Amino acid sequence: MRVLHIDTGLEWRGGQRQALTLHKGLVDKNIKSLFVCNNSGEVYNLCKKNNELSFAGFKFEGELSRKTKKEIQKIVDEFKPTIIHCHDSHSAKLGSRFHKSCTIFHTRRVSYPIKLLSRYFKYKNIDAHVCVSEDIRSYMKQYFSNTFTIHSCVDIKRFDVVVNEDNFDKDGNINIVYVGAFSHQKGVDVLIKAFSNLAKNYNDLVLHLIGGGELLQSMKNLAKSLEVDHNIVFYGARKDVENFYLNSDYVICPSISGEGSSGVIKEGMAAGKIVITSDLTANKELIDDGINGVMFKTGDNNALTTALNKVINKEIIIDSQKIKDKVSLFDCSNTIEQYIALYKKISSNK
Repeated sequence: MRVLHIDTGLEWRGGQRQALTLHKGLVDKNIKSLFVCNNSGEVYNLCKKNNELSFAGFKFEGELSRKTKKEIQKIVDEFKPTIIHCHDSHSAKLGSRFHKSCTIFHTRRVSYPIKLLSRYFKYKNIDAHVCVSEDIRSYMKQYFSNTFTIHSCVDIKRFDVVVNEDNFDKDGNINIVYVGAFSHQKGVDVLIKAFSNLAKNYNDLVLHLIGGGELLQSMKNLAKSLEVDHNIVFYGARKDVENFYLNSDYVICPSISGEGSSGVIKEGMAAGKIVITSDLTANKELIDDGINGVMFKTGDNNALTTALNKVINKEIIIDSQKIKDKVSLFDCSNTIEQYIALYKKISSNK
């Protein structure tokens, strides 16, 4: 088995962490694996700093670019993979052209609809569509027969570290943490409005928002208009997110759409924290409401306020062992074994 991974992304994101983790896991099990990425992207720079990673770069000028195709062709000819694993939409087009000589995998990490032309011209030669949630698979099954679910994972060992207790710019008696992009689907406005409701009854709450994106400034404006900006800290995009989770009291995932298999939920649980999340279908695969976390009605800031109030006032008690038991199901060691088993199954059937 020789596995070649392709990712075309520029910005570091959760999907790239997942792809790299899988790549490293395969190498650790003595499986030949090569990670191929956009040489203008952050993940390429990360790979260059890690001498243990087997990787190659290419210049991505578009999935239909002849120059890009030629570079990928050269890498494929040299590495001679038996499996090509595509980790984003553009790479699915680049990798699927080798379907006659290789088994093609594509991991689908988002729940957005796929356009008609893409379903036919981009994804028709994929041998296995791996979905990171049953919610995504239920959509993919409408168009493809070869669909499977392997949840994205969390490396629990990442959170087994000494905590930097000076991580927060402002420390409250109760610290609430959000990690993620500032985009419409993430529901940051729902969280800020709920925090505004809470702030009327608590003087010692601080909301820590870690991330960047197109709505960052508008969220700062919202916090100011609600007169809670003095108790909200905006950190921008950070890579040392582990300490933010570990120093928090509660982790919030207020997404209103688009979640595949939330890394934030799993990271919060891996840090041993109570995660309060919207009740999107995909989130329900990760959280059992009232048992290992708390759910609220999607998009409803009053419902989030109520949930937070109940947790803060101990009206809802979450057993820390229940959190550990649940998140252990998504440990990366389990995910890597599932991928290896699926690689072997699909390859042998082709």
